[in-house]
Amino acid sequence: MATSYATAADVASRLTVEFTDAEKTQAAQLIRYASAIMRKRLADVGTNLDTGIATGTIEPDLAEAVCVDVVTQAVTVKQGVKSEAHPEYTIVFQDATDAGYDLTDRQIELLTPVAESADAVRGKAFSIHPG
Repeated sequence: MATSYATAADVASRLTVEFTDAEKTQAAQLIRYASAIMRKRLADVGTNLDTGIATGTIEPDLAEAVCVDVVTQAVTVKQGVKSEAHPEYTIVFQDATDAGYDLTDRQIELLTPVAESADAVRGKAFSIHPG
């Protein structure tokens, strides 16, 4: 079984609620799916999330925070509703294909390791840096 980056307790803590057994099961399933999505989306930008966490180039706390954010969004947003406005009460529905959960560009950016600094690269063969 693949790594999950958060727990049902993490999600319940973020929501400041206590989950029933059924909600814990649902949260655990959503965490498993969100973790797989995180691995896939990071692989799409050339990053192995598990390797990054193991080598310290990606903060494990960031992986947990992003996973909890994605799952929290999935359990708190009404299915198919993109936004609501009050007191005018406007509801905007999202396309059925967008009703699932995914990582935002910002979340992907948070999990993408930064390139080596110029100082770390200096002295390697064929490296040219102004300075």
